[in-house]
Amino acid sequence: MKEILLLVKGFFKKNKKHFLFPFLSILIGVWGMIVVISVIKGFDKVLIDSITSFYPHVIIYDKYNEKIEGEKYKIYYSIYQGFFNKNNKRIGVSYWEINDLEYYNDLIIKGDTKEAIIGNVMAENFNINPGDTINVFYTDDTNGIKLKNIKVSGIFHSGIYIIDSSFIVNKSNENLYYTGIYLKNPKDAKKVKEKYLKNIISSTWEEQNENFAKAVEIDSYFAMIITFFVVLMSGFSISNSVMYSIFVRKKEIGILYSMGMKKIKISMVFILESLLISILGFLIGYLLAYITILILKLIDLKLPSVIFYIDTIPFYISFNDIILSFIFIISLSFVFSFFSSRKLLSFDPIEVLHNE
Repeated sequence: MKEILLLVKGFFKKNKKHFLFPFLSILIGVWGMIVVISVIKGFDKVLIDSITSFYPHVIIYDKYNEKIEGEKYKIYYSIYQGFFNKNNKRIGVSYWEINDLEYYNDLIIKGDTKEAIIGNVMAENFNINPGDTINVFYTDDTNGIKLKNIKVSGIFHSGIYIIDSSFIVNKSNENLYYTGIYLKNPKDAKKVKEKYLKNIISSTWEEQNENFAKAVEIDSYFAMIITFFVVLMSGFSISNSVMYSIFVRKKEIGILYSMGMKKIKISMVFILESLLISILGFLIGYLLAYITILILKLIDLKLPSVIFYIDTIPFYISFNDIILSFIFIISLSFVFSFFSSRKLLSFDPIEVLHNE
């Protein structure tokens, strides 16, 4: 093994330019891949966190008083569609009546949860502040129109535009038909439903937000596709580098053959070179991506929240994805360099030395 490392060191010093292109291709590919995937994952994480911080994780369409394993908080509520008049405009809203607003304390950015709370976008658009009163007209369960005078005590921010711009949540104990359960881990909602609520009409937050859940799933496929093509490009770059490196070193390889070095050991030299290039390119690419993400976070790039449901570009680096990408790149680098070196090392060393 010692002679292999010495050969790798010698070849690196003598032919640095042979490794520059594959090194840069891996570095730039990993750099761009991590930044792009972190944005995709950022959107998904913000979306899921925002939904699960507001919507009940499991909704039961009846009163349900039993304790469920993993339950964090329970509310009783009703949902209505309604509107209120402001500045000579009729504003459509989703009107919720809930027995307890304590769960939403972490979402409050102004005021408290003693009475009714509204989204920050609605508050900004219509200049509504804690202490103001809103007259909400809504359709009850008998399709009758009701009017309720609501005093706003707090402004909340969920992070989802449609919620922050159109939801009014009022504290009330009247005619509450549904049970909402918040879990310690929102991802357990489906398991909880299957285990405890088989014979009860219920739904999970994923089912209630099916379009968002599908969007997250599609984003994961996009991230996988991006990773695959970046790694594949890096693999071909490594393969070309190995082929060229062997081609220009035929004389040295012929000498090594004549000295009794086996083909497998010579092949290991080129494989080890490729792995070192891949590791170095990946690590520097990751470092540059991390710095880029920090800079972009500081810049705080704005988005039109009406379109993207959030107002700034989110970033989230998943270390599981980083580790999988690293393993994928190293594995593909090994495969490409192994087969390339084995194929090109089939020449006759005596003929090469004779020509020299």
